Amino acid sequence: MSPRESLLDTFPGRLFIDHLRSARVLPAAFVGDMGAEHLIEGADSVVGSYLYSDACLEVADLDVDDPELQEFNAAGLAALAKLSTFDSPQIHQGKIGELREPVIVNRNPLSALPGGAFWTSTPISDGKDSWTVCGENLSREDPRWEVYFDIDSVRVARVDSARDWIELIESHPIIAGSCKYPDWPAIAESWDAVHLSAAGLLLAHPTISTTRFVASDVCGEAHSQAGPYASVADWSAVSTAWLHRPPNAKLRSAERDR
Repeated sequence: MSPRESLLDTFPGRLFIDHLRSARVLPAAFVGDMGAEHLIEGADSVVGSYLYSDACLEVADLDVDDPELQEFNAAGLAALAKLSTFDSPQIHQGKIGELREPVIVNRNPLSALPGGAFWTSTPISDGKDSWTVCGENLSREDPRWEVYFDIDSVRVARVDSARDWIELIESHPIIAGSCKYPDWPAIAESWDAVHLSAAGLLLAHPTISTTRFVASDVCGEAHSQAGPYASVADWSAVSTAWLHRPPNAKLRSAERDR
């Protein structure tokens, strides 16, 4: 991630820091001891709060020069940088037959999400992954699959920061109004997959310093759409959008031992 980016300059980032502060312990000790499950679950949950609640109002006026907040910011970024969220296997949830080559299109209206992608999440522990801890748009009755693939052969665009996301969009932009979106069919010519990490999920949003939050909007959904680039908020969770079939893919039921 870019060393100039700060969790304190996005609403999901501030909400994540507020989540860390709630433990009432020293930031370096707390964040350093957090496992992948707590980091991913924290990132997933605050994006939901950003979009669908009035939580932005609670952190809109934070003093970003406060030494304690700066310490939490540095410790949080360090913990997120160490977190590995793209490996084989990934998890797919839903009914699936033969794994076919995705047909990638731009959604109408334009979206930060690719149409036609094959989606996977990051496994966390037995029965848990970055989708299940998010809980959005999932049916608990749908089967879960481990998706094994040749990670050395994957052309993966990793989104670990706002800069990564902007560079991906700028490589093949499509514009609606004053906002730039990814041109997904064009991006699919260069990449097999796009992976959004926990850090990217917290950082790739309109910055508070440049994009005004209108208090009358109450929730952050309007703010997420007000920047010069599409926000990753609609991704909702740490996840991977496959623009092509994973190389040498093999599926195995994730429920086999349950």
